[in-house]
Amino acid sequence: MKKVSDFFVKFKSIKHIEIYIALVLALIVIALIALSGFSTQNATKNTINESYISQMEHKIVSVIEKIDGCGNATAAISHDAYEEKVYAYETVTNTTGDIVKETSSVVFVKGEPLVVKVLPPNILGVVIVAEGAKDPIVKMKIIEVVVTLLGIDVSKVQVFTYKS
Repeated sequence: MKKVSDFFVKFKSIKHIEIYIALVLALIVIALIALSGFSTQNATKNTINESYISQMEHKIVSVIEKIDGCGNATAAISHDAYEEKVYAYETVTNTTGDIVKETSSVVFVKGEPLVVKVLPPNILGVVIVAEGAKDPIVKMKIIEVVVTLLGIDVSKVQVFTYKS
């Protein structure tokens, strides 16, 4: 108990302690604000990715349900969490005598890198559950639709029969 009281006595004897406490609190507030902005930005990206994936699932289901011999269907797409951005680069060529030197750098506009295109998240796998998938011909057509629409390998597609 004496150690605790000794600590408080030493703590109170520090000159301008109020300033130090205010600085520490200000740093904590700044850190919290920065972290909340970061999580909001990630949530927005995840929402955009989920919207894209949801649209693709809907598109796949709408096409599959039109296949002869196939009834109701559902689709689930597994994907990685990030989209890929492709940035604009500029190349500068400097010639000094016989030496040619090329340097490339990212183009910035208003302090932000210039994005040429945004690639959607990488699809890891697709599961389709459909009525009529017992028929091997219908199952093969479903797989072909998914592979064609998403541009993925056949090994990433699994098709199962809809529960009766």
